[in-house]
Amino acid sequence: MNRQKDQLDSVARLRDQIPEAGFPRGVGVASATGFVLLLLITAFTALYLSTSGPLSAIGGKSGDLVPDEVTEGQRRATVALAQALATSATTAAGDLQVSTGSGVFDNADDDAVLNRLGETYPDWRGIVVFDPAARKVLATHGEPVAVENLRDVAVSNLTVRPIARPGDSPLVLTALPLTGARAGKLLVVSTALRGVQPELDKEAKQQIRLVTPDGALLYSYGAEVPENDRTAQELLTRAAAAGAAGESGAFTGDATAEPAEPDRRIAPVVSFAPITSDGTAGSLGLTAVTISRFPVEPVPARRPGLIPAAALLVLAIGGFVLLRRTVVAPILRLRADALAVAAGVLDRPVRQSRVHEVNRLTRAVERYRSKLRRRKIGAKVKPFISAQAVVALVSLALLGWSVTIAATLGRQNAAVSPTVLSEYNGRVTHSADTLRRSLSQGLGDLRAVARLSAGKQPEQLRGMLEQLAMNESRFRSVYLTDADGGVLQSAGREALRDPGKLPDGAGLRQHNTSGRVPVVYAFTRLPDSAQVLVGEYDVPRMASMLGSAGGRVRVVDEGKRTIADTEGYFAFSQLTDPVLVKNVTTAQTGEDARETTPTTLVAAERLADEGSVAELKWVVVAEQPIGSLGVADNTVRAGARVAALLTAVVALMLFAWHLLVVIRPLRRVAESAVPIAKGVGMGAVVYPQRQDEIGSIASCVEICRQALTEGKARLGEVRRPAGAATDETALLQRVKDAPETERRPEPRVAPRRPARSRPVVPRVARDEPRPEQPRAPRRQRGPGEGRQPHLAERGRSPK
Repeated sequence: MNRQKDQLDSVARLRDQIPEAGFPRGVGVASATGFVLLLLITAFTALYLSTSGPLSAIGGKSGDLVPDEVTEGQRRATVALAQALATSATTAAGDLQVSTGSGVFDNADDDAVLNRLGETYPDWRGIVVFDPAARKVLATHGEPVAVENLRDVAVSNLTVRPIARPGDSPLVLTALPLTGARAGKLLVVSTALRGVQPELDKEAKQQIRLVTPDGALLYSYGAEVPENDRTAQELLTRAAAAGAAGESGAFTGDATAEPAEPDRRIAPVVSFAPITSDGTAGSLGLTAVTISRFPVEPVPARRPGLIPAAALLVLAIGGFVLLRRTVVAPILRLRADALAVAAGVLDRPVRQSRVHEVNRLTRAVERYRSKLRRRKIGAKVKPFISAQAVVALVSLALLGWSVTIAATLGRQNAAVSPTVLSEYNGRVTHSADTLRRSLSQGLGDLRAVARLSAGKQPEQLRGMLEQLAMNESRFRSVYLTDADGGVLQSAGREALRDPGKLPDGAGLRQHNTSGRVPVVYAFTRLPDSAQVLVGEYDVPRMASMLGSAGGRVRVVDEGKRTIADTEGYFAFSQLTDPVLVKNVTTAQTGEDARETTPTTLVAAERLADEGSVAELKWVVVAEQPIGSLGVADNTVRAGARVAALLTAVVALMLFAWHLLVVIRPLRRVAESAVPIAKGVGMGAVVYPQRQDEIGSIASCVEICRQALTEGKARLGEVRRPAGAATDETALLQRVKDAPETERRPEPRVAPRRPARSRPVVPRVARDEPRPEQPRAPRRQRGPGEGRQPHLAERGRSPK
């Protein structure tokens, strides 16, 4: 009993002398960490891969919802509406800036000036010259203008101010401070705010509101919102406050049963966006608010991630157990047996392993024990498995799971409801209408400038052309041509249209069907003149008007060639997708063109049915990937891809961690230990390169090497040689004594380590006898102290 206790104490003392660091070192840390990570991925797969949301699996509420794409579509449509209203509100401001360069204000007669402006701009409802100091209207034309709304406003530059009009769309007052003889006077123009009565979805019971910054309702259009509908009223109040703060977004209320159809549940969706304009002053900062009611769609409580999560859990547990039994446990057994042999416990055989990498070391340590005990080596155990193969097998199993999930749940197509398709078609229609109005207004601006230019010389038009090209960003170039198409005056960038005679009258044309850039222009003839005013449209700006529809939106001509695109494209590139070609052909006939494919929403709309824009024969076609929609199946697909990616990363991490931290260090120790067991390289010191279980095994191998060289007295104590692991260990031979006459003085050299207490022995000639030096008393060293290698450690025989 005492003998066994002494053996245990010697093993414990040796183990205490060999340091082993904690996390992240250790042969079992990699498998434990990988197991924990796989458990987290398993939980993510089970909870998140659900059509009803992650909280439904643990008792969360998962009711019927309005599709996220419908909500986001309403937000984009409201933002586009706000931009269109801002453009409409500042139209008169741009016209006034253009007219200042026409010389119309050179006339001292106010009535004549107002009559000329009224004839030039028939859309202006009323025009007045107002004296704010005297608060008096000096001249008027057209409808009465409510100048009292400007009496408390300091007008120092171009000012735009919307005002309410009972029972009709709002008016916009545009005030321009006059100069010269009319200094101190204001020219005030009253125009109707266009675009406030778009086509609404009657089934959705839509309503459009314009709200002032203080929350007052300026205008409303569409279905009325009952005052007792607290949910809708609360959402409208929140939207007005957020819009006044410059925010845009959408709120969704709780679903309620429709009175006419109790089985049909609808929810209010309120979207909002601020109406802002640059370059003008005044309280234009309105908020466009849209309220709609959409039927909620049942979210099926499907959890397709449960089966993959269960499979991953089985792989995680099986891989963890396999790694612990075939990699970690054999190394820990080897460490325990190596510590016993190095501590001097030689009566117990070393347990052999069936793992190839561990078996090489167990056989070597068993040979050490047999040599030190002078007994016959035990039976040889043949390995049949490799630790590296086990790690690779576990990693491949996890990678196989990742590939399977990515190829199944990660590629499934989502089902799109008719509500989503209808809402998307409405946004495409709205985008096409925005582009149509922009093209038509551009032609109207040219006609107004042409009327102002009557009887003027080409050089007198330069100011108006520059204002038109600068203020109206829809044009990239504006120029005046003669009867043969030669340019007389130009403003903006260089014209792209080839010189040539222009058609008669006025209208819109597409100049080319091939080339680097599409050339689209509006033209009109000057009154009583052969000269023609031309404005070339900016194609990138045309494409930017289509972005509110979402997805990729293109404008194609009659030959299905691309004119404008919200994404990168080559000019006049042909449509090649059969689905797009089919819907464009359908839209050219004026029929409803929209379709849902397994991966995409497609909608097409003819740009115009009549008028000047219809002469272009353009079609707006849009496509949006279903994967970008916020439907439940897309959430499952995205979650499946994330889970597959994370599992693949963990699998690669497990393989690399085991290979670099466990398998390769174990092989390096075996490469040093096996020759020592065969009696080869006894002078080579085995250095522990890691402070973990494998480092402890290396330390035990070094102790056994010292014991095999110097005797069993060296067992049970760690003695680390000084120097680096790369230093060569040399075996020194004993030097014979030389005759006294042949001795030569040897110069003294500095000691290798001045800090040592052992006296420095001077070097002597090879044939000179070595003088005897007194040996310093030996002291007990700790496990971390270094020392110079003893002669026996350098291979010298103790005898």
